[in-house]
Amino acid sequence: MSKRIAFVYPAKINNPEKTLAKFMDKHISDEVDYVFLCSQEKEKILKKDIDCDIEKLKQDYEIVVPIGAEALKYVCGLTGITKYNGVFIEKKFLPLINPSMIVFKPQYEEDIIKAFNMLNKILLGEVDNTSHKKDYRFIDTRSEFEEYLKVLQQADPIVVDIETSGLNPRSSNILGIALSTKPHEGIYASAEVCHAYKEQLHELFKTRRCIFHNGKFDMGFLIYEFGFEFPKFDDTMLMHYCLEEAVGTHGLKPLALRFTDLGDYEKELDDYKKVFCRKNKIKLDQFNYGMIPIDILAPYAEKDADATFQLYNKFWPLIDRSEGFSSLYRDIMLPATSALMRLEKNGGYIDTSMLEKVKEGYEIDIEECIEEISMHEAVQRYEKLNEKTFNPNSTMQLREVFFKILRLKSTKKTSTGAESTDKEVLQELNHPLADAILDLREKTKLTNTYLSNIQNGTDQDSRLRSGFNIHGTTSGRLSSSGNLNYQNIPRDNKDIKKMFKARPGFKIMQCDLQTAEVYYAAALSGDKFLQKAFIEKLDFHSYIAKQIFNLPCEVAQVKNTFADKRQHAKAITFGIMYQAGPAKVAETAGVGFQEAKSFINKYFNEAYNLKRWIDSANRQIENNAYIYSYFGRKRRLPESRSPNQGVAKHAVRSGVNFLVQSVASDINVLGLIDAMKWIDNNNYQDDILPFTVVHDSIVAEVREDLCHDWAVNCVKALQTPRGVEIDGCPIGVDFEIGDSWGELEGFTV
Repeated sequence: MSKRIAFVYPAKINNPEKTLAKFMDKHISDEVDYVFLCSQEKEKILKKDIDCDIEKLKQDYEIVVPIGAEALKYVCGLTGITKYNGVFIEKKFLPLINPSMIVFKPQYEEDIIKAFNMLNKILLGEVDNTSHKKDYRFIDTRSEFEEYLKVLQQADPIVVDIETSGLNPRSSNILGIALSTKPHEGIYASAEVCHAYKEQLHELFKTRRCIFHNGKFDMGFLIYEFGFEFPKFDDTMLMHYCLEEAVGTHGLKPLALRFTDLGDYEKELDDYKKVFCRKNKIKLDQFNYGMIPIDILAPYAEKDADATFQLYNKFWPLIDRSEGFSSLYRDIMLPATSALMRLEKNGGYIDTSMLEKVKEGYEIDIEECIEEISMHEAVQRYEKLNEKTFNPNSTMQLREVFFKILRLKSTKKTSTGAESTDKEVLQELNHPLADAILDLREKTKLTNTYLSNIQNGTDQDSRLRSGFNIHGTTSGRLSSSGNLNYQNIPRDNKDIKKMFKARPGFKIMQCDLQTAEVYYAAALSGDKFLQKAFIEKLDFHSYIAKQIFNLPCEVAQVKNTFADKRQHAKAITFGIMYQAGPAKVAETAGVGFQEAKSFINKYFNEAYNLKRWIDSANRQIENNAYIYSYFGRKRRLPESRSPNQGVAKHAVRSGVNFLVQSVASDINVLGLIDAMKWIDNNNYQDDILPFTVVHDSIVAEVREDLCHDWAVNCVKALQTPRGVEIDGCPIGVDFEIGDSWGELEGFTV
């Protein structure tokens, strides 16, 4: 063996050690050889370009470090460099994100450092490569399950994990339940056996702490199909989200790969899925676990249970020893999970006749748009010149029609230097054909993205149930997924919301936190100038407009008398909160550069504590590359150390925005949690059905005679002091009410 470590690049580069020098200790660099799969300098290599003997490479070196996605693919036969970065595979390979990527994505530096720390541990013999004895079993008989029940009855906590035939408990079913009472154990019991011992399992789950990974999913199925209760539960997915908030990193399999001794156990199942789908000519997204033979599914499920227990043992001590993480996890994450499960269970009632009517109207509109486009002279000229039908979805064809035939000017280029035909450009063209294209795009998107999903996703009881995620954003805001993304419903389109209709004897009620982000910026910064507007119950943007523009009227008159100035003040406020410069503020507010600069200076002369608070937060981020929210969320911002000043400044701004956005979202979620408790305490579960949360609002279907009580309770829940309010001035709460979500009018409590 010539050297212990081989750092493998896809193609030859000059001074490869230079890109790694900042990460390598001397005792590592002395052990390293640099190997190139292709001896020629190439930007991208193909299999035919490889002139390195990969099998000999594997034999000659004790540790092989593939650098980048191509090296990982050709050396290990794997894809997903960010997934495998720093993971010791087969006691041989340690994939590494290419350090040159840091220039474009500074956040990768932390991952690369972690990979080198792993390499250090391997060289120092600190990596535990012990093959732990596993107790994995599939139980399909009552006698076997009765024996294991004795083990369960002595255990606390218990890992619970399910396998299902789909994602919706109302249209699919549980295939089996995986259980574990300790690390390296995984027992998978068939659904039939579990049903036979339903009462015993129910009693266990009611009295033991149950550990899940993505508990909202598992509990949703288990409650619907078995009627189980889980008064005490933990969730390793949410634990990891508290510890590392990056989106897309919380899945069980990637975490098992990083933190357990189970390796890449999902790969075998993925390979099976691909072969099965190819053989049976079905799409991957149509595949479900009910298609998997039990001899393949059972070992996979058993490992899921083991992985969850191992992750619990890794994550819980880290959560428990941190006051901030522990409070975030216990006081927000877990109660929010229960509250969001209720939202998902309730769903919104859909007026199917309205849905059909709107869909039919949109289909007619789309046909008319297509007809209008096809009849346009420029389109007909295009079809004559090219001898083919014009496709309004083709960017190339749009460019030819607008910029060659019509000779219009594009106001923007794409990243490749071509003329853009995006929404902004088409709006600025101010041309009838561009308007028709925009109308077609909007109606097509609404039909495909919203109407079809609502129609296909509505259950037999006419309720649309979708998903809500508390771990889906780095800012802490909720996200939505599933049948309908509630967060993305266009604000100014009432057609979608009109389909959410109250049943006879009910009303739709929406409550909103008033000017939430500005309120919490005022509270967090302690700025008296901003707080005055809330304390005196003034319209905030009118108040700012009067002060900044020296308007000759009372604050109450600004909205009607100087509507344009109020709009400018609103743009300036949000521009300042998001640290926009004079140029951006000028563009948004519709004023000149110097005027915008003067307004910003005057604003900060009045709101000087806001300025101090923003500057202090900026310094924290610049010094530490992270910051904590009031409720203990950590926002990591490695991009703040990027040599690219644009990237670095954007990261700092997003960190300050996070301080405000996360608090507003958390207050809304805490209010929802308390409101749900009030519903339960009064046995109103069938009379008041909250069905969605959208940013700073809560929407519910409420029995008519309870509307006032619900509103009073919501105000109480949302205004409960949580240590982040203006003294003596709780945040305002607005209400609207109507027969549908799209037909609301003001409601006074």
